[in-house]
Amino acid sequence: MSNGITMMNMKTTKYFFAYFALFAVNFFVFVFNPITTYALDNVRVASASMTSPSVIYLLVAHKEGYFKSEGLNVEIINMRGELAAKITSINEIDFFTQSFSGLNAAIRGLSLKILMVVDEKPDWDFISQPQIKTFGQLKGSAVGILSIAGTVAVVTREVLRKNNLDPAKDVNLMVMGGNDMRFISLKGRVIQATLLDAANSYRAQKDGFNKLAAAGDYVSQYMNGGIVASQEKINQAPGMITRFMTAALKGYLFFTTRREPSINYMMQFLKSKDRDAVTAIYDASVKVMTRDGTAEDKVLQAVIDDARRAAGLTKEFRPTDFLDFSFLRKAREQLKASGWRP
Repeated sequence: MSNGITMMNMKTTKYFFAYFALFAVNFFVFVFNPITTYALDNVRVASASMTSPSVIYLLVAHKEGYFKSEGLNVEIINMRGELAAKITSINEIDFFTQSFSGLNAAIRGLSLKILMVVDEKPDWDFISQPQIKTFGQLKGSAVGILSIAGTVAVVTREVLRKNNLDPAKDVNLMVMGGNDMRFISLKGRVIQATLLDAANSYRAQKDGFNKLAAAGDYVSQYMNGGIVASQEKINQAPGMITRFMTAALKGYLFFTTRREPSINYMMQFLKSKDRDAVTAIYDASVKVMTRDGTAEDKVLQAVIDDARRAAGLTKEFRPTDFLDFSFLRKAREQLKASGWRP
């Protein structure tokens, strides 16, 4: 397998069928057909979007051969965060990339740990149909979300509230899937508005849709993207996790510090020849990313408290209950000791 990564649909499991009625999995497939002279360890990673910063740095890590150098063959599956959390918790997949979904699942009892945080602010824009130019015009309209309880839903409700709309009464929140599917639904007029990531927001505005707001202006305490694993996986395979985090951190540092080659990669990933468009998407993405894959305790505590209240729980939690940055720190120390530079 070339450069140690393959993206393909995950084999159907009984667990998948159990949740299929509630969660639709939107598969986006990249296939790399490598030939290697030695065996690589297979690793499966689920991601809700193939165009967001939470996965693009992993694609960069593949392109730069970082996973292969760590002896890993990585398979990336496009899957909603809530479903990914459940399947990760029973070790059907190794990691997933939605830290907020991981937090919500862990607060509700799944044994998961967040190993890395990518976004400290959302990069979404609130995009509406061309004829809708104000939030007031959204009354009675359908607004697309990824899932009922995920980050997109939480931020959507916050933006609506701060624009004097009751998300439970004034609009109809409709589960439409990931960014690509929500954009398709917007174009098909199934929904009148939705949050879209930087890539899809750019495309939508170019097609004449309106940007009503930037989600980052409405959210002060936030985390999303990253790497989440089960506690069982952490206990069983700490060496594999360290290797994965080392390769992931290399990709992360490359993507956030090497602008021009990263834009070149993004043009490949997004299948776009419009360099100006991809540059705008890159700049918007990097702007919301954490400096080193971690977040401040006070921000994490605020996010945890919000998630706890939303779950209707009174028990107090601390960041260490749900986050473990030790693998990331170890990877960083190894890179520093080796003198590695992106």
